Amino acid sequence: MLHYYDREYFTIRMMQMIEMGQIVSVEGSMATVKIRRGISCGSCTACGMAKDQSEISFRIANDLNAQIGDWVELELESKSLIKASLIVYLLPLIALILGVVGGYAIAGQFSGNPDLYGAIGGILFTALSFLGIRAMDPILRKNGDYSPKMISIVNLHSK
Repeated sequence: MLHYYDREYFTIRMMQMIEMGQIVSVEGSMATVKIRRGISCGSCTACGMAKDQSEISFRIANDLNAQIGDWVELELESKSLIKASLIVYLLPLIALILGVVGGYAIAGQFSGNPDLYGAIGGILFTALSFLGIRAMDPILRKNGDYSPKMISIVNLHSK
């Protein structure tokens, strides 16, 4: 009998991230899926799972009419994963650099300490970028491009 724990289910196939999860509840057209941290996850927190967590639950569209207890394959296109990573990591970095450069430029105009103005500008712009990302989050979630999708129901009890 094959169990979820017997092998690693995380793979990247044809520019897609595939993960295995179990349906824990169904409400209308939505299902709550529980995913366990796999070996290949390491300390990655891309899915929102904290480093010390062993599993995470989230709601997704139940397009396959899966039932409680069913194991499903979930897919997130690598393109979406890369875009989300760029938003979360690159945008704040760019904001930090622009804030530091802007702080130095302002310090030159006001005869202030350029290091202090650069540090304040960098911190301010970085904080604003995180606030902007947080404000964009509901819009991006509604779009659905950054959410995994059920692609199949898997019978783990067959040989």
